Amino acid sequence: MIYDNRYTSLLALCALTLAVSAGSLLLPSVKQSSKKDLKLPRREKLPKHLEIWKFLSLEDYIEAWGELRPLFERNGFQLWKTTTFQQVWNNDLPPQGDNFLYLTSHDKPNKSLVRWNTFSVLTACLHHAARMNGVRDVVLRVVSISGEGQTHLRILKRLVSPPDHMLSSNHILPILHEFSFEDIVIIAVPKLIFDLREVLHYTHSNSVEDALYMVLQALEASSRSFYPRSDMYLPITLQTTAYIHDKLIAHRDLYLPNFMVEWMPESLSKLDFLEDSLESDRVCTSFHRDLDQFGRYIAPELRTKEPYCPFKLDMWQLGEDLRVNFVTGMEEVDRLWLPLCVPDPQERLMAGGALKALDDYLRKTPSIDLHRPILDPLNEPMYEGIL
Repeated sequence: MIYDNRYTSLLALCALTLAVSAGSLLLPSVKQSSKKDLKLPRREKLPKHLEIWKFLSLEDYIEAWGELRPLFERNGFQLWKTTTFQQVWNNDLPPQGDNFLYLTSHDKPNKSLVRWNTFSVLTACLHHAARMNGVRDVVLRVVSISGEGQTHLRILKRLVSPPDHMLSSNHILPILHEFSFEDIVIIAVPKLIFDLREVLHYTHSNSVEDALYMVLQALEASSRSFYPRSDMYLPITLQTTAYIHDKLIAHRDLYLPNFMVEWMPESLSKLDFLEDSLESDRVCTSFHRDLDQFGRYIAPELRTKEPYCPFKLDMWQLGEDLRVNFVTGMEEVDRLWLPLCVPDPQERLMAGGALKALDDYLRKTPSIDLHRPILDPLNEPMYEGIL
């Protein structure tokens, strides 16, 4: 692959996207279907809490989302068909271009084209794919029930408020529509295709250069300020991390599957601090999940049961996931992630420093040196329980 402007073109192409909110896009008016013959959802048929909804059985999942179908159809949203393992769009008509979903025309067979009309629901009961206004595909996400989840919603809206929604380093997905039904709030965000871990595992489709620019964007977002499978919608790795951290917002579940990719082939808890707070006070005394049930790599500081810095936790999570899943065989590249996941949080490199190190490396390295395949992930367990 040849790029006339390596940084600009790849930054635009490989944009990973964090989910965010309305107002950042000029939307066409949503056609209002006839309200005649459309029944109202019955609240008693819907889950009472987010945790209940998150772990619904397939049968209960179909029933819950089906109960809301009249609400969606009234606003121009058509739910995709749910099967045992995934949701599918049976209509052959693809969505219109919306600057969030790209196909890779150089790839045969085109993996993005193959995946555009499917959506996994194995670990995403809070989400459902839908066609909006007949022209674009979105993911519906239950954000709040009975007040639970309002902090999450507030953070999303904060990140997309002016002027931040105009910043090139802000990779939060826009909220295209917000539904309110009694105590339930559901948002619609653009549907993407792959998460960053999936992309890195397509070792025969992506070069080291492709992946490094994706990671660069993810770091930028973290040092400065989420998608279907996360509570926050982030695309672009280091840019994303730098961005949300500059906004004093910690993710606390910053693993590769929570970064969505727009062009190639949940579980998070966000935390924000007041801008005038002391750095020494920006610590957490608990974790948002039971470590025995967390199902991810566990950072050393979480095992101590002592107060910890959530920003340094974010960097360990991201660095450890990159170390295991993004292997190049190039010593200088593979060493980039090690300072992010050192055991001692005080010695850990933060997003801004990691962003600079990666940017410096890309600026000094000829593009042709990076046109090589990504190696297989390290032979380490993907998920690790508490010791």
